[in-house]
This record gives sequence, structure tokens and C-alpha cells, in this order.
Amino acid sequence: MVISSDAVQYQEVLILMKKILSSSKLLILAVLMLTVAVFAFGCGSDGLSVGEVQHDPFAFAGEVTINGTVTSFSPENPNLFGVMDTDELLICGRMDGSCGAWIMPTLYAGAQLPAITPGDNVVLTGEFVNMGDMVTFQVTDLDVGNNILNQLPQ
Repeated sequence: MVISSDAVQYQEVLILMKKILSSSKLLILAVLMLTVAVFAFGCGSDGLSVGEVQHDPFAFAGEVTINGTVTSFSPENPNLFGVMDTDELLICGRMDGSCGAWIMPTLYAGAQLPAITPGDNVVLTGEFVNMGDMVTFQVTDLDVGNNILNQLPQ
């Protein structure tokens, strides 16, 4: 039996197409895995906002990272302070919660609270706990950003 050159070329084209498709599948798989990783782990995100956790804080079990703006401090406990959603604060312009915004009770679990002032943007890592009748975010790590008091509406 003689195989024509057309049949050989056809077989070579089929083999080449299989290699190309196999390479394309690997590329598609790699892109898909990268997309899943970005969604799962974030892409440079500073975590959740105070507004995202306010309705059901205990839905976020375990350690979580939250960003917001420092609003106030407890006169009784130097490590207890309030944090408000930054976007709500920029719209409302008031750090006292009078516009209906939730001020998240936050307790720094370290020995001494780092230097922060009202209006400082913070990135907090910790977990939600019950302190008596108050849901509190207990912080184990705190990063301080810029102060936004000068950006609030007058």
C-alpha cells in the first residue's frame, strides 16, 4: 500500500494542530488559574471596608483585614477607639456617626496603641469578638496611613 504525499501532509497538519491546541489549552488554563488567584487573594487590596462588615461582623470568622478612618477614642481605655467607613465619612463629613454611619468599636490587643489621631486612615488586622454586649474588632496589627480631616466637606 502506497501512502500519498497528501495523506502524509494531512497527518502532519493534524499533529501540528494537536500541538497548537494543547499549547492553547495550557495558556487558557494558566490565565484561568491567575484570574482565580487574583480574586481569591486580592490584587494589592487593603482588605474590607468598615461598611462591608457592619451588617454581620461575625460572618467574617477568624482573622480579617479591614480599612477605615479613626474617629474617636475611649476615655476609659486608651487602646479602645472607633473606626468609620472612609467613603461614608468623606460623604457625611462628620466623625460622630450622626449621619447613620456605623462606628466600629476597635480594641488594640498590643501593649501600647501606635500613635494615631482622628482622621487617620488605618488598615487593621484582627478578628471580631464579643466584649460584654458590644461587638468589637480586636486588632493584632495596625498600619497608619494619611490623615483625611482636610478632605472632609465643610
